[in-house]
Amino acid sequence: MRDKEIDVLLRSLDAAGPPCATTMRSRQDLEWILTTDAQGEEPRSAPDRRRTSSAPTNLPHRNRRKRRRILAGAAAAATLGIIAVPLAGGGDPAFATWTHIPSALSPEASQKAGEDCRNSDRNTKDESSSAEVAIAERRGEWTTVVLAGPGSFSALCVTDGSLFGGSFGYSGQRPGGAEPAPRELLPTAMGMGSASAGELSMVVGASGSEVRGVSYLSRSEGEVRASVANGYFALWFPGDELRDYPEEGVQLQVTYADGTQTSVRVSLDWANS
Repeated sequence: MRDKEIDVLLRSLDAAGPPCATTMRSRQDLEWILTTDAQGEEPRSAPDRRRTSSAPTNLPHRNRRKRRRILAGAAAAATLGIIAVPLAGGGDPAFATWTHIPSALSPEASQKAGEDCRNSDRNTKDESSSAEVAIAERRGEWTTVVLAGPGSFSALCVTDGSLFGGSFGYSGQRPGGAEPAPRELLPTAMGMGSASAGELSMVVGASGSEVRGVSYLSRSEGEVRASVANGYFALWFPGDELRDYPEEGVQLQVTYADGTQTSVRVSLDWANS
């Protein structure tokens, strides 16, 4: 609090200083310290310590300690405030780090993300426990996991990984255990979801054995590429563009194993037939 004054006081007690002044000040301060209460209270009668003009007027020990406590508490509160502000609104507000092109997670990160997704699925816990990770991707701070299990079971988890951050998901089975043809896409989820960071649009489903790439041309975000792996595809982007997708479905661009590309329209009508 008073570094310059403390420095002057300490120097005045230096044994290398003037012998007479040092000896007198040392004895006076030692006497004052010894008569001070162990809990930091002032002595009932502190010795009269006359100071030269260079010596500072010192704060009582009790007051110095109290002020240190206040500063420590304020520092702790400030630190918590800095941490709490982004968490309260989600780890990635408004999908600030989201990317059009996903990147795959490492095997270790994929395993952990899959386990987190299984643990979060309480409604179909038995099916999720035996499901394997089909897709594990990252878009900025956001991780997307698609689990696939017996009986055409699938589950999706999208999260930004923060304590109070955004998350979205679903789980269920494709009607009748339907499987896509080699060049076919069977969406299992399509439309809009909500997380603390905002609304998001997505198309997720099963993909045929010859499908190698899927993308969607968004009005707001441009081309959004899907992850395609292990018989599934998944793409999503910020916004409510697919809140009320057309009855005829959503147009996707598909790339096949032979390098050819085509535009296909997919919908959830097959699931209701």
